[in-house]
Amino acid sequence: MLETKYSQLGIQDKISLNVKIKENFNFLGIKKDPLVGKMINLLMKNGKRSKAEKVLNRAFQLLDEKYPGRALHIFYFGVFEARRDIGIRLKPRAKKHRAVNTFSVYLPYTISSVRGLNSGMRALLAASQRRSASKPFWDNLSQEILESSLGRGEVVSKRYSLNKLADSNKRRVHLGSLPIFPLISY
Repeated sequence: MLETKYSQLGIQDKISLNVKIKENFNFLGIKKDPLVGKMINLLMKNGKRSKAEKVLNRAFQLLDEKYPGRALHIFYFGVFEARRDIGIRLKPRAKKHRAVNTFSVYLPYTISSVRGLNSGMRALLAASQRRSASKPFWDNLSQEILESSLGRGEVVSKRYSLNKLADSNKRRVHLGSLPIFPLISY
């Protein structure tokens, strides 16, 4: 059997009988992807882009170890499951002497697709930061991305609860100044 090992850009490959088996995830090609670039920008603190790239690279490597060749697909599914379609804001109370409505009124409104993806990625990062500090951050991030891609986890449950709250308050949509939207019931 012909086996050779070589290193090209830090990637270890084994070539055996014209079958190429990847050992490490190649992060170099996907940095130009718009969603990956946005996630790197959201991870970046104080201009430390290389650290943010390393964290996301390690998260992708952990996903690639469990599901070989599917890390980017899992990331996309996770981000699309975490995206927000509907936002909710509190209606300010009326300034009357006698308060007829003393409880808070929730007004649902639509969110643009770009802003929804952005808030979904922010929610993924916040949920991974709230996980246990005993594990490294990239491990928490990869677990949160995996759970959201499977349709469960903290981010997805919060999205469903927001949609449920918006569905229960859809009769108040005409009171707000924000655009009316077609509400999707789950």
